[in-house]
Amino acid sequence: SSGVDRDRPIPNGQPSAAHPGASAYEALLGSVDQVIGEWRGLVLGEPWAKIPASRLVDSFPEILPKMLRLARSGATHIDDDLRQVIAEAHGHFRRIDGVPLTSVTEEWVYLKRACRHVLDEHGTNHGEADRAMERLDILVDDAVGYTLRGYYRPELDSLRGRGLERREIPERRRGVSDRRERGED
Repeated sequence: SSGVDRDRPIPNGQPSAAHPGASAYEALLGSVDQVIGEWRGLVLGEPWAKIPASRLVDSFPEILPKMLRLARSGATHIDDDLRQVIAEAHGHFRRIDGVPLTSVTEEWVYLKRACRHVLDEHGTNHGEADRAMERLDILVDDAVGYTLRGYYRPELDSLRGRGLERREIPERRRGVSDRRERGED
């Protein structure tokens, strides 16, 4: 029967995204192409989305799985390697392609919407999907900042050496969620 085939593990040993035992993260990691396809469908109505398809999708196929793995591990911040990819291979090229600043942030909202749609299509438990999306939302907030850092790289580079550059402290900045827990907002 076709139902049995659908539930059988796929050749790489990962559970099928439609498998009831697959976590929200496994469902998304197994469906990165579907998420990016959904995202493309959402942004195609935007005037800036007329750039060539390879530049529209740009580094999302590299960024998304790394973000999902970070979210799955419980990370509250983008790691150094991904930070660099987001700034240099995404934000910087969005500016070169003439993508308006507001659209640079909106495309991340569309990515979250695409992830949720894929989770819903795969029948992921709503509570688990909500928790996964909350964790992903924290990382997307971080990613927007690094996208903007790449977008504004020329201006930021011009400020270097004037005492205005960001200083990293040994214990990396605390996240918004961390401050809320301590009541600092």
